[in-house]
Amino acid sequence: MKDEMNAFDILAMTSELQAIVGGYVDKIFHWDKRNVLLRVNSPDGRKEVLLKDLKWLYIAPGKPDIPDIPSEFAVNLRKHLSNLRVVKVSQREFDRIVLIDLERAEAKYQLIIELFSGGNLILVSEGKILNSIISRKWRHREVRPGVEYAFPQTKFNPRNMDYGSFSQTVAASSSDAVRTLATEINIGGQYAEEACLRAGIMKNTKAAELTEENIRTLYDQIELMFSEAQNSISAREIIINEELEDVSPIPLKQHEGFETVQYENFSTAIHHYVQNIRNDEPQEDKEVSRLKRLYTRQKEAIDAQLAVAEDYSKQAEAIYSQYSDVDAFLKKFSKIVEGKTWDEIRETVKPHSVISEIDPKNHTMKVTVAERQVLLDYTLSIEGNANMLYSLSKDARAKAKGAQDALADTEKKLAKRVKETEKDASNSKTAAVKTKEYWFERYKWFITSNGHLVIAGRDAHSNDKLVKKHLKATEKFAHADIHGAPSTVIVNGAEADEEEMEEVCAFALSHSKAWMTGAQEGTAYWVLPDQVSKMPQSGEFVPRGAFVIRGKRNYIYHLPLELAVGEIEYEGGRKIMCGPVKSVSSKSSRYVVIVPGKTDAGKISSKLSKAFAVPEEEISRILPPGKIEIGSIHGIELEE
Repeated sequence: MKDEMNAFDILAMTSELQAIVGGYVDKIFHWDKRNVLLRVNSPDGRKEVLLKDLKWLYIAPGKPDIPDIPSEFAVNLRKHLSNLRVVKVSQREFDRIVLIDLERAEAKYQLIIELFSGGNLILVSEGKILNSIISRKWRHREVRPGVEYAFPQTKFNPRNMDYGSFSQTVAASSSDAVRTLATEINIGGQYAEEACLRAGIMKNTKAAELTEENIRTLYDQIELMFSEAQNSISAREIIINEELEDVSPIPLKQHEGFETVQYENFSTAIHHYVQNIRNDEPQEDKEVSRLKRLYTRQKEAIDAQLAVAEDYSKQAEAIYSQYSDVDAFLKKFSKIVEGKTWDEIRETVKPHSVISEIDPKNHTMKVTVAERQVLLDYTLSIEGNANMLYSLSKDARAKAKGAQDALADTEKKLAKRVKETEKDASNSKTAAVKTKEYWFERYKWFITSNGHLVIAGRDAHSNDKLVKKHLKATEKFAHADIHGAPSTVIVNGAEADEEEMEEVCAFALSHSKAWMTGAQEGTAYWVLPDQVSKMPQSGEFVPRGAFVIRGKRNYIYHLPLELAVGEIEYEGGRKIMCGPVKSVSSKSSRYVVIVPGKTDAGKISSKLSKAFAVPEEEISRILPPGKIEIGSIHGIELEE
């Protein structure tokens, strides 16, 4: 089952992405750490360019489910790229890298999308990295903001090859046809097999044994596949045993006989494939798989060298065990072959049944001694042969020692990579279960114990917007009796009873500056909508985010400064809510109570995000201002 895009897929996709060239960047979205949407107003309409899970790049057929609130990464990219014109989309040589060039007046940027090794999206200007989703360091290159961007080391570029370079590369290969095409010509395993099928050549044929006609046919078929992927896309999904197994931009001979579903373009095919592929088994990290294969090969090589060393030692012991017979044989044989040509020597040994092989060029032969095949040099004495065999044994052991050092290094790398992937898997599980976002999350919010939605401003701007847009005749308004508190509205508050209004006032108080002072209790009040006004009396001034309250205020005293963060069900889905303890405990069996304290909110949000398995950003946005302590824990476990 295909689990990422290959170089041919990217060639086809860059062809489809020419639709955004000449368009202007509208907005950029980033969510769940590994998803990015580039919205482009192109000459023929809006295009949603989606990078899903940092490994699938395509034009989404419809508007994806994107968050209302942009991440810091998205905000940063919007600052640089909004309203920039897309001037070029290309594939870097035949690598799994897509380049999107953008310009506005003198400003020039490049989005580099790496679709290998876990994927990445990097913003570059004048060769320097401005931002990237993931920061990484290899032996030969580093990706992080502030450093010069360097492409991965270049391999053979089959898109630029002529027949002469292709033929020369194939003829010089010591491997078979399919491996030569996959690695030396650099078209990958799947399309190397396809080229062999189309050319009618057995894939395991040695490259050196291919005829001039074979090589020419392979070259023509590869060029044809390039042309099809770039100019004649005929996208399809391949279904084997009722399971989706592949998605391809062109028809492949290897898929003949299997069920296929065709699509009008490659983007639609990839979108459907990604949405429907099974994901019942975790895929092993490619680097872990590579290191495991390397470890096995190195272990086998060590065992083979040690076996060779042991065999040479046994051969030396064998000739000493038959000292007189071997000594006499060597003296006799050296006289027999003296002065003879190589062909005459081969004829001479035929009557000698104890000799199984002979190499006149190197004056060696294999002889049966003490029921063991022994290598002898017929120009040396028995002592000289023993020394030769012991020396060969020593050389084999030295090679094994060198291989053992390499094996130990591979073992360390494998252990380190396994540890990294386990950590990444743990982090990805957290990011993968982000809860659905709703319109009210642009404000502070909670659901009362009786089911009413309560929303509160995050700042002066959202205070104004909240009252103007949401304080209707059917609502109620609440505020802490302290300067520096959010405007708070209970939706359909006319139906709310006194206990609910106490919850609303407690919420307004907890999100005020009272929390930052470390107070244990405080006072808040509620009023009706017609008591809230933006119109000041003569000589008064009402700043942004503030309001004039006229008439009687309904005060509630001795409200505790404490909140609860818990997992609730909302509209059939899972949400993490921060609200008064009564509200949360009535809806959740998994929650923690928080109070003003001395611990940075970032440390608390990190613990809670892991406990509730949601992104940390989702927790940090709902917490009150200032430092926090955990008061009590109910139904969950927190990491120390």
